[in-house]
Amino acid sequence: MKLKYIYLLSAVFFILLAIGCSNKQVVELTNDKDDYGNVRAAAWEFINEKGWNGQAEEDWRNARVAETIATNKYVLLDENYDGKEVLVVSFEDIDNVVTGTPSIIVDPNTNEVIGYMPSE
Repeated sequence: MKLKYIYLLSAVFFILLAIGCSNKQVVELTNDKDDYGNVRAAAWEFINEKGWNGQAEEDWRNARVAETIATNKYVLLDENYDGKEVLVVSFEDIDNVVTGTPSIIVDPNTNEVIGYMPSE
């Protein structure tokens, strides 16, 4: 009888684990030698144009790049990207900043900035 409960709990645990892992929407690109320099440069140029560069560390080459799906949580400059796979660039904030640097959304094919996510 006790063995049945162990099997049941194990099955429930693994099912919940599988469901939790399948809902992951953002995939970090962890390769230290990636080819996203142009993506980072385009995002940094956009940050400068908007005047948000005072909130971010100046070493933009260390910005994190990740794949995600463009949803309504982003301010899209082109609504045609809604629901499509895009790249999100996140810059490191300077110390003691009140509002953080927005994450920048970039088209993976053209390296064009297509939106951003305001930070809190």
